[in-house]
Amino acid sequence: MRFFQRGETADSKFTFLDAETNEPVDVDNPVYKITYFDGAIEMFVVNETAMTKVSGATGVYVVNFLIPGTIPENETLYVTAKGIHPVDGVITEIEDFYRILPPDFFSGGGGGGGGGGGLVAKFTKP
Repeated sequence: MRFFQRGETADSKFTFLDAETNEPVDVDNPVYKITYFDGAIEMFVVNETAMTKVSGATGVYVVNFLIPGTIPENETLYVTAKGIHPVDGVITEIEDFYRILPPDFFSGGGGGGGGGGGLVAKFTKP
């Protein structure tokens, strides 16, 4: 899981592998979706959208996503990539996760503290 704030761009890289050879494979119809859950209800942030293949890299696709200001703080976004194997037709899904942090999480110049949120480093003598 990686951490982002609203308004930041999150990138995910997905590599599809052949189940038998474990080698990268270019898939048919590579798409992704981004969701989160409100209780038991799946909320769609991005419906299925085509992914961009990385030039010169077999089986590698990327997603660039600007996190909207409407995403609730402390929410986990699920980025699901899906593709169809070109030979056997098996559908493969891969997931990435983003946690949305409040704006004051890293307050106080990167070390937290002083602002009521984030991380605070404390040192003690042995």
